[in-house]
Order: sequence, then C-alpha cells, then structure tokens
Amino acid sequence: MEKALLATLEGRSTKVGPLSINHLFPNRYVQAIGPFVLIDQICPVSNVSGEQPSEAGKHVHPHRGVATFSYILDGEMEYADSYGNRATAKAGDAHWLMSGNGILHEEIPRNTTQGRPLHAIQWWINLPAANKGETPVYMFLDRSDFPSITLPDDVGTAKLLIGNMGTDTSPVPVYNNHFICHLRLNPGAKYKMPVEKRYEFAVFVPAGEAMVNGQRQGPSRLTVFDFGGDELIFSNKETYVIDILVFGGASQNEPFIAQGPFVMNNRQEIAEAYRDFFDGKYGSIKP
Repeated sequence: MEKALLATLEGRSTKVGPLSINHLFPNRYVQAIGPFVLIDQICPVSNVSGEQPSEAGKHVHPHRGVATFSYILDGEMEYADSYGNRATAKAGDAHWLMSGNGILHEEIPRNTTQGRPLHAIQWWINLPAANKGETPVYMFLDRSDFPSITLPDDVGTAKLLIGNMGTDTSPVPVYNNHFICHLRLNPGAKYKMPVEKRYEFAVFVPAGEAMVNGQRQGPSRLTVFDFGGDELIFSNKETYVIDILVFGGASQNEPFIAQGPFVMNNRQEIAEAYRDFFDGKYGSIKP
C-alpha cells in the first residue's frame, strides 16, 4: 500500500552571503522528519564566483549536538574545521560531520569545476543524547564510497548516501535508523520502492518534475509522507533523467531544541553550548 501524502512544503528563500538558500524545513507545519531537523538547498547562482579560504574565516560557525551531511550536486565545496580537517567535495561527493560536544567549521563555495556554480543539499540530523557529548568526527566521502545500485528493469539507479538498502550499506554512521537515497530515473521509468511503515519519509526533486505516489513533485518543494503504507512509487514522465532525493527515519523519542547552530535536548544545554562557544572551547580554524 502506498504511503499517504501528509504535506507539501514550499521552500523559503534566503540569502547567506552571495548564496541563495532554499530553506525547506523546519517550519510551522513540520519540525522534524525522523531524526532530520533541517534541510537546505544551496541553489545554483551563476554570478557567484568561487571563493578561496579566507584567513578571517568569514564562513566559520559552530555546531553541537547535530550531524550535518552536505551532498554536492554540482560545483565544489571546500570544508575546514577546528580539528584540522580540510577537504574539497565535487559533484557526487559529500561532507559529513558529527559535531558531538562542539566544533567550528566552514563550508566554502567553489566554482572551479568547469565554471559550474555550487548546487548542494544539506541535512541536519539530530544526535541521540548519548552521542551529543562525544568528540566530533568528520568524514569526506568520495562519490565512489557510496553504494550504487542498478534498479530492476533498467529503470535507473539508486545511490545509497546513508543507511541500508537490501544488502548494501553506506559508510556514513547511523544513529537513528535514518536513510538518504539518491534515485536517478530514466525517461519514462517507474519504480516502486519498499519502505518501512513505521518511519517518516520525505521526497525532494532538485530540478524538473516527477510523480510520487500519484502526486506531481516539482522543484523547490518538499513532499512529506504519513506513517503507514509500505511503498513509494516514482514515475518519470520527462524525456531526460530525473534526480530524486528520498530520506526518512524513525520518529525521535527524545525531546530536542534546535536554536541557531545547536541541537540539544533542553534549553539549559543550549545555553551551555553558546557559553562554551563564546569561551572559545570549540577551538579555531587555522588558515
């Protein structure tokens, strides 16, 4: 049985420096989808020049209590943090950060891949309380690190970014039974994806249109599905390959508060996260 549509969310456009951000959620209707508490689309803007790392660190910001996953669709994004990690992700690559008990990082847009602007998606994943006090961990993931699965009847491929699919497992650590998959459907293709009834799921199409459980899914919108139902049905009626991002997971069983760059379990912990940041406990990024 198909999962029922719960809501279709319009993104909210905002500017972060020269970048155009499509802020998809949270909003007044949806605060979380499984353990996911934020998703932003960094929209391609052709007149944004690629930046070099700045000694002043104008993109530096802290995180605590959350894992961030930045998936690059086009262009390049350089990453640096206060634990000395630095890497550049290109199309198909990703940056993953488990911020644990606090870290500074910066993600720098680069347009050096054949002059193509940055286009990326970033998810924030709430960490269980037991992991919020851990030492931060960063992973750079090359596109070849993710399992790529050929779908039946040559309808397309599934790139497993986080979680499990059949016997395939992504190398990204999972804390809350969460899942992200990048589907690429061939023209005219139809694919039925089996999903867990007890999990919350959402679908995002970065460009173009697809049909999802009979509903038209256009760009800049996030479609959220209700509990119950054990399949999502995707159709591509276009004459070109369509990219579809599917994600979800188990509902959270702990209270949480997301404020600024921190996701903690209560307001006291939020206050402590800010205090430790202002006290310089998250270190610094070396130029």
